[in-house]
Amino acid sequence: MNKYILFLVLFPVAVFGQQVTLSGKIADTAKKPVAFTEVALLQPSDSLVVKVVTATEEGTFVLDEIPAGAYLLRVTTIGYDDYYEQIDLQQSLVLPVIVLKQQAEMLDNVEINSKRPIVKRKIDRLEFTVANSILSSSNAWEILKKTPGVIAGGTGAIAVRGSTSILVTINDKKVYLSGEELKQFLENTSGEDIQSVEVITNPPAKYEAQGSAVLNIKMKKNNMRGYKGTASAAYVQSMYPKGIVATSHYYKGEKLSVSGNYSFGSGTYYRQGEDVVYYLNAEGQPDSEWKSIMNRKNKALAQNNYRLNLTYEIDSLNTVSLGGNGFVSQNNHGNYNVPTVIYNGSQQIDSMFVTRNSRYNPQRNNSFNASYEHVFAPKEKININSDYTRYNRSENQDIRSDFSLPDSAPYRTTRFLSDNTNKIRLFSVQADYSREKEGIFEAGVKFGTVKANSSLDYRDDIDGALVLNPQRTNRFLYDESIFAGYGSYSREWGKWSFKAGLRGEYTQLEGNSETNNETNTQHYFKLFPTLYGMYKISEGNDLGISYGKRISRPQYSWLNPFRSYYNSYSYFTGDPKLQPAIIHNISMLYTLKSKYNFDLYYRNEKNPSMEISYQDYATNTVVYHYTNIDKNSAYGLDFNTNLELFAWWDSGIQGSVSYQKDQFQGIDGGLYTNARWTYNGSVNNRFTLNKAAGLTAEVNFYYASPAVQGTFTISSTSSLGASLRKVVLKGKGEFSMILSDLYRGEKQKVTTNYANQYNYFYDYSDTRSIRLAFKYNFGNQTLKGQQNKGKTEEQQRL
Repeated sequence: MNKYILFLVLFPVAVFGQQVTLSGKIADTAKKPVAFTEVALLQPSDSLVVKVVTATEEGTFVLDEIPAGAYLLRVTTIGYDDYYEQIDLQQSLVLPVIVLKQQAEMLDNVEINSKRPIVKRKIDRLEFTVANSILSSSNAWEILKKTPGVIAGGTGAIAVRGSTSILVTINDKKVYLSGEELKQFLENTSGEDIQSVEVITNPPAKYEAQGSAVLNIKMKKNNMRGYKGTASAAYVQSMYPKGIVATSHYYKGEKLSVSGNYSFGSGTYYRQGEDVVYYLNAEGQPDSEWKSIMNRKNKALAQNNYRLNLTYEIDSLNTVSLGGNGFVSQNNHGNYNVPTVIYNGSQQIDSMFVTRNSRYNPQRNNSFNASYEHVFAPKEKININSDYTRYNRSENQDIRSDFSLPDSAPYRTTRFLSDNTNKIRLFSVQADYSREKEGIFEAGVKFGTVKANSSLDYRDDIDGALVLNPQRTNRFLYDESIFAGYGSYSREWGKWSFKAGLRGEYTQLEGNSETNNETNTQHYFKLFPTLYGMYKISEGNDLGISYGKRISRPQYSWLNPFRSYYNSYSYFTGDPKLQPAIIHNISMLYTLKSKYNFDLYYRNEKNPSMEISYQDYATNTVVYHYTNIDKNSAYGLDFNTNLELFAWWDSGIQGSVSYQKDQFQGIDGGLYTNARWTYNGSVNNRFTLNKAAGLTAEVNFYYASPAVQGTFTISSTSSLGASLRKVVLKGKGEFSMILSDLYRGEKQKVTTNYANQYNYFYDYSDTRSIRLAFKYNFGNQTLKGQQNKGKTEEQQRL
């Protein structure tokens, strides 16, 4: 039977009130336990999933922390008929044994995990669970791109509600990479190891105050004894091929738990662009036009991504953990070939030059962590965590430009070399205390320090000899310390739910540019309150409101004043004088019939850091740099819903409309406003083609209208993708195929047009691809993966 597809993405809603527990046991007609079945509670009106668990090997299950009410119980597993039962849960209940009937036709011994991703709304976040869904066949980056409310661009830029001041964490700890480095790291993180993604648009006091929103990637946890492992391989073909092999291992004994995963990736990353720069006369007409074709090809031939965690339970009250993780990519080479043609005001060729940029940029990032947990009472505990990170990255460039006139050989050649080395050391220690009695009280303290040492050697080729240029050679030193403390309290009263918190952070920093003899010193203390409230109007209808104050500190690379060249007349540089931005978030949430979710919000940022460009008419140079603009504000409405159209077809839709406004000071000293209405939406479909054969598929589409960022106006983008997954080898193996950006709709045009500044560039990051992958499971595959340590708050800004 042909099966057609259409939409998806949603989040169910958190319901509040009395919490009850439902437990039971599952057996077959021979009274033998049926292991590892999926047990789900559904809303009776629309079959929306409220909570889902997997039964144990003995067939037992527990669904806890369930709001009292009427539900539909669903029990499913391969080889047995689905079981449904209406249940009125007004108090905790132990069910009689549930008996499943074996299907007449079944695939022998096959265990298929083809569950759809589950979206759930909580009082302070949206949780997107992807474990065992078709998305687990991809990687962390692809999962982020499909997470409701998140826009992830081909260059590694991540936005939530139009803001790029996003904090990415793993298990509530910061990831220390950004931009293309973050993208490559997440592309090398297997989706098989991910439990869910939390979108926290107004983070509570427990989280670092950094960033306007938090994206928290939760890794799987190991809750059952035994061993399991996974080995996988993937081939990706875009403009150039890439490949990755990976393995994950989990073991849990009586006291010791060990987990580890490793991946090795190799391939060529391609980025295609076209830059056009107009230099205007006094009447605003072009005096000259500079047009460059920029094709960037970067080879990363040895990307190593690892994660290891050991947890030892000393006794029932004390647990210690040790872990480490890293991303090491030493064999990175790039070749940029950039021809530039210069036209005069009559559109005749005046001159031309070709820039060849050879790059070598190895990087090594290693983190180590230790933690201790002590339980005072069943609902009272303290956690102490410590993290240390070593980050090393170099960027060596050899840039040669050949200049010529029309129909002539090159008449001039220039060449220079730059060697940029960055060493950053991060250390943090924190303690978190929590106690639950009527309500939940949390408090904690943290200390974090950062030391960065960056050096740049710049040498000119003069008659074949490389001569040090002292005016462009530099050394940049950066020291930062942050002292933080927080407290929060949450409680439920009947139909009301409430949560409030306060976080304080004291920051002291010093940045020193030795060659320029400039020192930037800052000391400041800020308070960050958070407040949440939710009222249950009636069954399935909830109204909530939240407020939070945040800070967005510049990433360390934005503070570095060194230059990274695209060609002889175009480069990127940082600014050591960047100031932190203060952010205010206000949201009003409404859920209708446990199905339709609305989020009305307002955000105001003072002094946000953004990448902008400016044309230097004296040198005919285009400079891309981070700077503080005056103000950024946005207000809008988000909408999400989820539909289970048929048992084999899950579909949903997400949409957003917002007004964004940036105010910035132009190069001429004037105050300019860049504003517009924006729209974006996504339609996703996940469907089961043949449940017994383990064949599932997905089709997804998204569209984002033109947007603004500082001086930039960014064109619309869209993308169409599809995927197919087939379980083989009696459930131990899995083939998958993922098609991304089928018609190259993620190509962007970015324009600057104010005063005498007029330029634009096209940017395409080779997002159209096909990914073929195979995964093989061994050991006891009913285990859940061991929790892995993430990264600290300071690490995001590397």
